[in-house]
Amino acid sequence: MIKELINFTKSLDEEFKNLGSVPKEGLHILIKNIVNENGGVSLDLENFYHEQYSRKQKSEPSDFLNYCKLLHQNAWCIDTNKCFDLPIKAIHTCSPFAVGFKREHLEGGEKYTENQGKKKQIYERFEEYFNKAFTLFENEEDKEKYVQFKHFFTHNEFSKVLLKIENEYAMIRSHLEEKGEQLKKELKEINDKAQKEAVKEKITHTEQELLKVKPLEEGSYVILYLDVALELYKSVHKKYLDDKLFNTDKYNTTPNNEGLIFGTNNFMNGFNSNMPFLMHQTASFDISGRISNIEAKLLNDLKNMFPNKTLPNPLPIFIYQNEMLQDRVISIFRESGFKFGYKEIIQKLVEDTESDIANYYLLFWQNSMDGIVFKDFDFVSRFEYKFKQPVIIQNLFEIKEKGGKADKHYPLIKNIFDFEQQALKPLIQSKYLRVDYFGDLNKEDYAKLDMTFGSYSKYRKAVYDFVYKSQRNTIDGNVFYEMVFNSISDDIKHGNGYGIKEKLNIWYSLYEYFNPKQKINMVNKLKEYQDFVSAIIAEEQLNDITDEKFAFAAGQVIEYILSKSKSADSSYNLLEPYLQQSRCVEFKKNIANDFGRYKHENFSRNFERVAAFVLSYETDANLKHLLPQILSGVFSKNQLFSSNSSK
Repeated sequence: MIKELINFTKSLDEEFKNLGSVPKEGLHILIKNIVNENGGVSLDLENFYHEQYSRKQKSEPSDFLNYCKLLHQNAWCIDTNKCFDLPIKAIHTCSPFAVGFKREHLEGGEKYTENQGKKKQIYERFEEYFNKAFTLFENEEDKEKYVQFKHFFTHNEFSKVLLKIENEYAMIRSHLEEKGEQLKKELKEINDKAQKEAVKEKITHTEQELLKVKPLEEGSYVILYLDVALELYKSVHKKYLDDKLFNTDKYNTTPNNEGLIFGTNNFMNGFNSNMPFLMHQTASFDISGRISNIEAKLLNDLKNMFPNKTLPNPLPIFIYQNEMLQDRVISIFRESGFKFGYKEIIQKLVEDTESDIANYYLLFWQNSMDGIVFKDFDFVSRFEYKFKQPVIIQNLFEIKEKGGKADKHYPLIKNIFDFEQQALKPLIQSKYLRVDYFGDLNKEDYAKLDMTFGSYSKYRKAVYDFVYKSQRNTIDGNVFYEMVFNSISDDIKHGNGYGIKEKLNIWYSLYEYFNPKQKINMVNKLKEYQDFVSAIIAEEQLNDITDEKFAFAAGQVIEYILSKSKSADSSYNLLEPYLQQSRCVEFKKNIANDFGRYKHENFSRNFERVAAFVLSYETDANLKHLLPQILSGVFSKNQLFSSNSSK
C-alpha cells in the first residue's frame, strides 16, 4: 500500500499538489526585515503587510494571501503532537520565520482565561518555541541574524502590531457598516428593478469587504511571518520534516552520501513505536522496514492534498507499470474542473481504452475531526464496467411514471453504475434517497425505515464492493432477497404501494441474475401464477398445483377482500396479520374472518371460485417462505373482479 501511494504522489507535479489549498482562516501579517551594515536584521514595525482571510469570502484569495499560504505551508507542524509548543500545543508553526496560533490564546480569549493560574500563557512560551526553532539553523551566525524576530515575540512587541491592525480594522468596519445601513435604506426607497439589483450588488460587496476586517473569531489563526525568501522557509522546514515526518527518530539512519535518511513510516499511523505489542517480539531486527525522508515527504504531501478536494474519492491508484493510466486519471479529473467522480473517470477510461480497467488499488477516505481517515483500501484485479448483455428490469406490476399516466419504462442497464442506481440503491437508501457507504451509521436518516436501516448497516460494504470493485460474490440470492423484502416491509408499514411494486419489479427481474445456479426464470413464474388463477376462474382442470401458486392465489383473495374496506387508513396495516402467519390453518382463518366481516358486500363469481380453492388448500409449508408469492398476488393486477368491474 505505502509503495503505491508513494509512486502515485511522485507522479503529481507540484502545481497539482497545491491546487485547491487555501490560506489558513484568520489574520496574516508579513513583517519586513531590514539588513544592517553588520549583517544583523531589524524589523520594520511601522510598514508591514496584513490581510484577513475568511472562507466565506466569495472572491479568490489575493496574491498576498496566496503567498502567505506558501509560507505557512513551509512552516507548519506535521501534527500538533510534533509541534514545538508541547504539551499545550497552541503554536502550530515550526519555523524560526513564522509564528501561528489561534486568537483564543491571546489576552481576553477563551483559552487564555482557561489557562489563568493553571498553565503558562502563550506569551511565556515563545522563548522555548524559538529555542527549538533555532535548532533548525545550521550555524550560530544564522541564529544571531534572526534574534530580533525572536525578541519581537518574547518582548511582546507583536501585541503592538496586533493592536494597530485592530484599530485600523475598527475604523474601516465602522465606515463599511455605516455604508451598508445607508444602502439598505436606499434599497427600500427604490422601485425600479434594475436599480434595486445594482444596490443589492453594492450591499453584497460591502458585506464581503466587512469579512476582511471583522473581529477575529476564537478559532481563527493569527500568523506572523518574517519577510525572507521562500527558499529559506523551505530549507529550514526540510530539516524539521526530515526528522518529524518519521514516526520516531529512534530508528532513523544517519544521512547517506545522497543525503537520504531512512526511518519508520508515520503516514496514517503505519508504525507505532510506543506500542510494543505491535512489534516483532522474536525477530532479530527492531522493525520490519523503513522508508526514506523523500518518501515520507511524498506521503505527507498526499495527506495534505486530501482536504483540498482535488482528488476523486474513491481514488484509483494504478500499479507502477500503469503510470500512463494514472496520468490519464489525473488529466480527466483536472479537465472536469475537479467535478468528476470515480464513476465518470472510469467511464472515460473505458471509452478511451475500449476495455475493462485492471490492476489498481481503490482508496476511499474521509475528512474527520481527527483528520484524514482511510475507510477502505483494496486491490482491484479487474473492474467489470459493462455487462455482456444489458440487464432489464421489467414493469411487471404496472406502475406509472411518477407524476404521469404512462407506464413506467425502465432504461436498459448497460453498466455497473446503472445497476447500482436502478437495482441496488433503492433497496438501502435513506429517506433522503442517498446511500453513504462509509459514513457513521445515522439512524435519523432512516427514521421509520427500521428494516431498510438493518439492510443498509449489514450490507452497504457488500454493495460498495460489488459495484466499485467488481466483487460479484458479495451479493448472492439470499442477500438480495433480504434487502428487497426488508425494504418492502417498511413500504408496507407506510402504505407505499408504489415502492412495493417497484421492489417486486426488481426482485422478479433480477432473481435469475443473483441465483444463476437455480436456473429459474421468475418472470415466467409470475406468468404461471397468473395463468393458474385464470384457470381456477375458468373452472379448468388444475395441473401441477404448488404451494407457490396457492400463495399467489391467496394474495389475490386477500387484496380483493381488503378492497371492500371503507377504512381511511391508507397504509397496509390490514395486510400485516396475514404476513405474520407461518401456518396455513391460521392464515386461512384470517381470510375467513375478514371475509365474514365484509360478507354483506357484493362479491364476484371470480372471487368465489378462487377463494373456495384457497380455503380448501392444505400445506405444511412455512408461509413466511412464500412471502414473495403472497405479495405478488396482492400487488399484481387482480383477476377476481368481474369483467365489468375494475379496481
